[in-house]
Amino acid sequence: MRQLVTIDLTSADITLFEGYERKVIPLLGKYDGRLELCVRSVDGTTETHVLYFPDVARFEAFLADPERSEMQEEWNNTGATPTVTEVTAVSYPS
Repeated sequence: MRQLVTIDLTSADITLFEGYERKVIPLLGKYDGRLELCVRSVDGTTETHVLYFPDVARFEAFLADPERSEMQEEWNNTGATPTVTEVTAVSYPS
């Protein structure tokens, strides 16, 4: 399963946000997850991640991870706002 995470950075403290991301992204591997794509808009107002997990249970386990939970206040202080959507790949002929 893949999750599209769109993060609104218009009110974010980018230094805090990037610090949080450096700590939480490594936790994906504990749940056989991975960051497949990470891009930021040229104007710096949005960042988009594509996350992969083998199944919903592992994604939910990642969300409930105790280390991640301990960082919730740090996330709140970033000022970033995420939207998460489950997605599927689409192929078009070239």
